[in-house]
Amino acid sequence: MEKQIELLNELGLTGYEATAYLALLGRSSFTSTELAARAKIPRQRIYDVLESLEEKGLCISKDTTPRSYFALDPSMALEVVSTQRTEKLEQERQRIVAHTKDLIQELSPIYQIGRGQNDPLEYIDVLGNPSRIASRALALARTVRTQVNSCIKRPFVLTKEQNWRFIREPLSRGVRYRAIYEMSALEDDELRIWLSTFYEWGQEIRLISELPIKMQAFDDDVVLVSMQDPVGSPPSLTAIAVKHKGMVAMMNLAFEQIWERSKPYQN
Repeated sequence: MEKQIELLNELGLTGYEATAYLALLGRSSFTSTELAARAKIPRQRIYDVLESLEEKGLCISKDTTPRSYFALDPSMALEVVSTQRTEKLEQERQRIVAHTKDLIQELSPIYQIGRGQNDPLEYIDVLGNPSRIASRALALARTVRTQVNSCIKRPFVLTKEQNWRFIREPLSRGVRYRAIYEMSALEDDELRIWLSTFYEWGQEIRLISELPIKMQAFDDDVVLVSMQDPVGSPPSLTAIAVKHKGMVAMMNLAFEQIWERSKPYQN
């Protein structure tokens, strides 16, 4: 029954109309009161439902006392309903196509004007969610072409597996990867293993007593800066990705200054 109602709905019948028609099929005739009871349709709605079924060609009525209603043979009646429904859908499709063409003509000039307007901060992306920071960092590691300059310190946003991918991906493609760590990394059992592994992979490593900030510069294109919330507890990080050659050049210049003051790592 439910499947039949769904199929009749697709032909354009309402739920009440479908239920009433199926009930009419099961007996030679019904009065409106009988049909309302059989199909469980409110009596105040049954007259509208029957009138609609007659208009659709699914039933007819006889002027008896009280008036009685008969279902028409579905092999003929539903063919007519299907044809009417198809024609209506085609008209609707043509209307939508016409409206779409009108909208394209109206909206295309707005789009073209908008392409000429630049967001003054479109080259800056603020990443407050750890998953977004990790996603952007790994994407940059996959696309860097020639060099990465990195200042690395705790706390870490990336998982161990993500951190190792972040280092290994560029190195596996021959990218020069220079990294400065804090001296305290040598006192950290986990980080000592990391440094030894990364060094064997080809990362150039130096150490300094303290780093002012976490930073990774990718080629001369993008810099990713991570800043710890000074009052957050537990520690939380916000990162900004800046795609601006002047900013990247300045950060690379600062990196070179720290690199020169740092001590080479010895495995």
